[in-house]
Amino acid sequence: MFRVIKKLYLINLLTPKGIVFFISSILIEGINLMAILRFSAKLYPNHIAINETEGTSTYFELFKDSKKLASLLKHKYNLDEQNRVAILCRNHLVSIQSLFALSRLGVNVYLLNVEMSITQLKRIIDDKKFDLIIYDIEKGDDIKNVNSQRFILSYHEVFPSINGLLKDEELAEVKLGKYKSGKIVILTGGTTGQLKYVSRKSSITSFINLFFALLTDLNINRYHSVYIATPIYHGSGLASLIFSTLIGIELFILKKYKTEDACKLIAENKLEVVIIVPLMLRRMLKHDISALRSLKCILSGSAPLDANLARCTLKQLGDVLYNLYGTSEAGFSILAKPSDLRKYPTTIGKPIRGVSIRIIDENQQKSKQGFVGMVCIKSRWVMDSKSNHWILTGDLGYIEKDGYVFLRGRSDNMIVSGGENVYPEELEDVLMKNELIECASVIGIPDIEFGQRLKAFVVLKEKSDLNEEIILKWLFNKVARYQMPAQIRIIDSLPMSSTGKIDKKELSRLE
Repeated sequence: MFRVIKKLYLINLLTPKGIVFFISSILIEGINLMAILRFSAKLYPNHIAINETEGTSTYFELFKDSKKLASLLKHKYNLDEQNRVAILCRNHLVSIQSLFALSRLGVNVYLLNVEMSITQLKRIIDDKKFDLIIYDIEKGDDIKNVNSQRFILSYHEVFPSINGLLKDEELAEVKLGKYKSGKIVILTGGTTGQLKYVSRKSSITSFINLFFALLTDLNINRYHSVYIATPIYHGSGLASLIFSTLIGIELFILKKYKTEDACKLIAENKLEVVIIVPLMLRRMLKHDISALRSLKCILSGSAPLDANLARCTLKQLGDVLYNLYGTSEAGFSILAKPSDLRKYPTTIGKPIRGVSIRIIDENQQKSKQGFVGMVCIKSRWVMDSKSNHWILTGDLGYIEKDGYVFLRGRSDNMIVSGGENVYPEELEDVLMKNELIECASVIGIPDIEFGQRLKAFVVLKEKSDLNEEIILKWLFNKVARYQMPAQIRIIDSLPMSSTGKIDKKELSRLE
């Protein structure tokens, strides 16, 4: 506890000035994201808050514009806590301003994945009947096909837009009253699967335990710059935005992730922290490892971190790699530090403070130590959860005797082949031990004789002379019979979803 108090003092939260600013921000704005932004604008007014290709915005400017936007949205659209507003945008200043502004109005904000299909978008809009949708111009063709909705562009010089509202001096601002804190709703389920809505409280209280973990275990307060490579409509991106704002870090964003752009951004600005997923990290290491030398903290999450990637990163860049585990429903819950990854490269670590974990079997009973079962999580900050409520994550895993947690894939990825439970991730782990294989992904396919079998997609390293037959022979004595893939396909690269994960649904469509 003393360590936490010391950290809070060092970031000015527990200094007399910090306490006054924090309390006054809540009293003026209410318990919402705007209160956090007001606090930061008071404490770090001239610090750069957002750094993007088009320019920068200080914390004072970000707060002033976000507060003005809240007033204008109230005036023009009469929004309050009864309303639902969707943000269909990539990472940019206007999407961030909109998020803070809408939170101030108590609106329930829905962060939509820009890569979702038109069918999914229509289904969500029909279901939620949004009072307003803020969208990027690139989504215009999709938006045109939806009727009976109010829309506004994020950026445009002619048509109605958020940046246009902020420039319009004729629009009158209105005084904002007190509103109940709204929810921030993110979607889970990928870009082609069945989507689910997951709510977060629109305040730091939803993330307090992870905030303490980042302070004490990652020393996040030591750093001055962070690049969020993941979308803000994703859980890790949203959490990173909130923490960066609270402690006054300069936040770098790009509208769309591209490996060469990401490496250039890090190298030119000597960035210290990056929020990333494993596939992005792998591509950046391969593209230009020298561009990453300034990084002091790499936060990897949202997808499994394979042993080769962990070892390579630690060897080439030092003890900078952290593996964060969380789900959209439970939030971030488990953390592996560099020392943990050196010991167990594939571990997701141990639960952070405030989190309990349990592994259950198919009968919903607690599994024995070391046995694979469903990972269940309970924490104090999950929206609408009771103190005795366990969240079934859908992930399979086990706990070793020393408390480290390991994953064995998704329960819906597991296949039954000839009566045996087979986990694609286990074959992926073995394939990644081959020094001539860059990366691999495995899916289940129908099989007349066994019901299901595995199919492996493999990306080879440069100058590798491997082929499908050689890989099968290499696997023969390394995996069980039922784990042997029915097919191996060598491809140039693995498809990546908008959140940076390997897109297995896209793999299943490859012939």
